[in-house]
Amino acid sequence: MMAGYLTPDGRAIAIRAYEHAVRLGHRYLGSEHFLLALVSADQPAGAALREHGLTPERVEEEIVRLAVASLFGGIDRDALAAIGIEVDAVRATIEASFGPEALVQAGQDVRRGPRLPRLNPRRVSGAWRDGVFLPHAPGVEQSLDNARREAQAGPGTQIGVEHLALGLLAASEGPVPRILAALGLSAPALRAAILDRYRQAS
Repeated sequence: MMAGYLTPDGRAIAIRAYEHAVRLGHRYLGSEHFLLALVSADQPAGAALREHGLTPERVEEEIVRLAVASLFGGIDRDALAAIGIEVDAVRATIEASFGPEALVQAGQDVRRGPRLPRLNPRRVSGAWRDGVFLPHAPGVEQSLDNARREAQAGPGTQIGVEHLALGLLAASEGPVPRILAALGLSAPALRAAILDRYRQAS
């Protein structure tokens, strides 16, 4: 996954994103995993994001919420409430009985479906690590292309942590825009904070 184009710190973010995807039981590498790796990073971009409320805890909570929301799909909460079914109460009961990750696990099991044939990484973009290939989810390619453009606009050509962060914030595809909206955060304001942090550091 563009390893030759990433700085060592950029590669560390990509590896951490992959590890988050595996830890969460996801069979893909998404822009949300990159975001989680970035906000956890001990880098100026990560610090700027955290200072503006984009913390690892809040990002992971939104990732889980999106996974659960996809499990409940197009459920009409108002229609269910009208017949006496409260979706949040059902969720709380399930989590109390089977654990806090029960619905996330169920959603992953449903989405996994039958075993997929082995993907050819030469035809599908994604990342290999420890013999496991995770294909890129929608939004990752756009974010990485954005990051590449950010790097090319500067003095160097390698993609650093700040370029990855700016690339994610510029994405219109994938879950990152939904996560930011759910947390009431503005991508342009976060971008300005990151750029300001790097100006101060240089």
